[in-house]
Amino acid sequence: MAELIFHKIINSTIFTTDFSTFVSNNTIDFNEKGISVVYGPNGTGKTSLIHVLSGDEGTSYSVDYDGVSYDEHNTSLFYVIQDQSSRNIIAGTTKDFLLGDNIQREYALSEYLEAERTRILGEIIAKLKNEFGISSASSKVIDLITVTDLKALIKDLANAKSRGGKYKTPNIITIIESLPTIAEVDYTDDKLAFVIQDLCDKNSLIRKIEALVLDDFSANPHVHEIEENTEAMRILERFSRKSQCIVCDTAGIDSEQLLERKTHNRESVIQSISDKLRGAVEHVISLAGTRDPFAIKSTLLDAIDKGDVSIIAALKEKIASYYSIFNQKLFNYLKAVITSSDIKAKGEEYARILSERPVISDEDLLYIEGIISNSMGKSLRVDRDENNTLRISLSNHEFLNKDRDELPLSTGEQNFLSLSFEFLKAKNSASPIVVIDDPISSFDSIYKNKIVFALVRMLKDKKRLVLTHNTDVLRLLNSQYPNCFNLYILNNTSGENNGFIALQAKEKDMLINLEKLLDGFRDDVVRSVINMEEYLISMISFCRGYATLMGNSDIKNQLTNVMHGYKTESVDIAKAYVALFGNQTGLIPESYVVKVDDILRKNPETVEILDSSVFPLLNKTLKHTMTYLTLRLLVEKTLVEKKSIPITHHMQMGQIIDRAFPGTDLNEVRMRVRLTSKKTLINEFNHFEGNLSIFQPAIDITNSSLAQEKNDILNAMETIVNGSV
Repeated sequence: MAELIFHKIINSTIFTTDFSTFVSNNTIDFNEKGISVVYGPNGTGKTSLIHVLSGDEGTSYSVDYDGVSYDEHNTSLFYVIQDQSSRNIIAGTTKDFLLGDNIQREYALSEYLEAERTRILGEIIAKLKNEFGISSASSKVIDLITVTDLKALIKDLANAKSRGGKYKTPNIITIIESLPTIAEVDYTDDKLAFVIQDLCDKNSLIRKIEALVLDDFSANPHVHEIEENTEAMRILERFSRKSQCIVCDTAGIDSEQLLERKTHNRESVIQSISDKLRGAVEHVISLAGTRDPFAIKSTLLDAIDKGDVSIIAALKEKIASYYSIFNQKLFNYLKAVITSSDIKAKGEEYARILSERPVISDEDLLYIEGIISNSMGKSLRVDRDENNTLRISLSNHEFLNKDRDELPLSTGEQNFLSLSFEFLKAKNSASPIVVIDDPISSFDSIYKNKIVFALVRMLKDKKRLVLTHNTDVLRLLNSQYPNCFNLYILNNTSGENNGFIALQAKEKDMLINLEKLLDGFRDDVVRSVINMEEYLISMISFCRGYATLMGNSDIKNQLTNVMHGYKTESVDIAKAYVALFGNQTGLIPESYVVKVDDILRKNPETVEILDSSVFPLLNKTLKHTMTYLTLRLLVEKTLVEKKSIPITHHMQMGQIIDRAFPGTDLNEVRMRVRLTSKKTLINEFNHFEGNLSIFQPAIDITNSSLAQEKNDILNAMETIVNGSV
C-alpha cells in the first residue's frame, strides 16, 4: 500500500498545534484500489486543507510519499479538484463551466491580457507624445534612444497604423525589462523640455551645434558685432522715418545711411568667419529666441570671440548629458508601467495553461464521446484544431462560447460535463495523487452514481484522496466497488485526538451500510455500552425514526413523548428498544422508564456512552445526539412554560419559537433569530427520519462548535427564565 505521511499542515491559525508538528494520526494509506476518503465535519478545516494541498499563499505543508519529500515549494504531488459547487454554478457562457481543461481561466486570461495590453500600450503611446515628444515613427527624438530593440519598438508604437502591432506582449515585456539601469543625475525640466522640443524642430539649434567641426576654430573678436549689427538693423528698419535716435535722442541722424553702414559691417564680420562656422552663426543668431536655457547663442559667440573650442565642447557635453537623462526617464517610466501591472504574471500563467493542455488520447475520446454522451443522451464530440485548441460540439453544433441558456443542458448535465473534463485533465497530469473536494456536492441523485463511476474508472491509474462531509459518497463508492477505499475522520479540535483518524472496520461498515448499522444495535454495539441509561436515551431519536420507517406507530408515538419538552408522559425506552432490535445479548434492561425531566437531568458530556476504543465515532455521535435532544427539550419546556404557549398536536420547535417571540420588538426579533439559527435546534438529524444517518451529528459539527452552541442556548434560556425577554 502507498501511504502519505504528513509532518506539517499550516494554514494561518485554522489547524491546531498538533498539525504543526504532525507526529500521530498523520498517515493516510491508499488501499489496492488507490482510494482514501477523509470525512470532515463542517468547521473542521476540510476546505482549508484543500487550500494547503493546493499550495495557496500563506499555507505550508510537509509530506512524504513513495520515499520522496514534498512541501508547498514542490507542488507536483497533488492535483487538486476544487469543490464543484463553487466552480461552475454561475451565470455566463459554456466556457464558464467547462473548467476541466482550464477553459474558463484560459478565456478569462486571454481577455484580460488583451485588455491590459491595450491599456498599457495606450498609456505608453500617450506618454511618448505628450512628454517625450514622440508623436510619429519619424520623430527625430527617437534617435536619442540608445537601446536598439527599444528604438525599434518605440517606432512601431508611434506608427499610427501599427501602434505596436508588430510586437507580441511577451516580446514587449522582455525588451522593457532588459533595459539598463541609468543612475539618476540632477537636471532641470526646462532644459530637458527644450532638448525634446528643439530636436523635433526642422531648424534645430542643437543639430547645428552638433554639426560644428572645431578643427579650424580661430578667434574672431568682432563676432559679437554680428548680433549687435543685426539688432541695430532691425531697429533702424522698424523706425526708418525717425530723424532722432530712439535710444540716445540724438537729433538729425540719417537712418538710411546708418542702416547701410550696419549692414556692411555685419557682412564684413560674417565674411571674416570661416566657412565651416559661418552658417551656424547665422542660423543660431536668427533663430535663437528668448527661450534658450543652454545659452546656445551667447556660448557660440563667446567661443568664436575667444577662439576657445573647449567652450563649444562643454556645451555639446551638457546637451549630451540630457540625452542620457532622456533615456533614463524613458527607461524608468516603461519599467514602472510593466512593474505596476500583473500582465507578465498573468501572461506566464496563460502560457502555462496552454502548454498543459492535455493531449486527448483515443481512450479519453471514447470516454468523453461515449460515456458522457450516453449519460447525457446527447452527441458530444471533442477535437483539437491545428493550434491544439479545444473544440467541442454538442449534437453537431459548436459548443464553446455559447450562452448557457442556448444549450439543451440541465444544470446537472453542465456540472457533469465540467467535472468530467476536470477528471480528464487530472488523468493526464503528472501528479500521482488527485485530491477531490466533495465531488458530488452539486449533483442530483441521477448524476451522483455517474460521477463516482468516473472517479473510480477514469482515474484508476491515480491515487485518489477524496475529502467530503457527505455520506452518500461513501455509500456510492462501496455499492459500486465494495471495499475500494480506506476511511479517515478529520479531527481538528484543541485538546482532542487530532489528525486523520482511521475509522475501524466495524464503524466503517455501519456508516455506509444500514443493515450493518442495525445489526450493530442488536449485538456488537450493545456489548460495548458503558452507561446503559445514557445509551438508551441517546438512541431515542434514532429509534423513533426507525419505528416510523417500520410502520410501528405505537413505539413512534411513545417515543414522541420524550422528544418534546412540553410533554409530561413517562416512557419505557428499554422496552421500545427491545421491540425494535430485540435483546439477543441479554444486556438491555427489562425496563427503563423516563420522562422529559429525567432526561434534562442528564449531562452527556460527563460520561462515555460506549467503549471509544471499539466505537470511537459512534460514541461521539451518541453523545452529540443526546446533547441535541437535551437542548431541544430544554428550549421547548422553557418557552412553553415561561411564555404560556398553548400546545397543539405535534407542535414543532420552529412553531414554538415563533409563538414565543411573535412581535417586532428588537429584543424579540434577536431572540427569535438567535434560536432558529442553531443547528442543534432546527435540524433534520434530531429525528433521523428519512435517512437514518446516525453518524451525521458527529460528522456535522465539531465538539468545540457544539459546546459553543450549547453555552449560547443555555444563556438564552437563563435570560428567558429571568424574564429579560
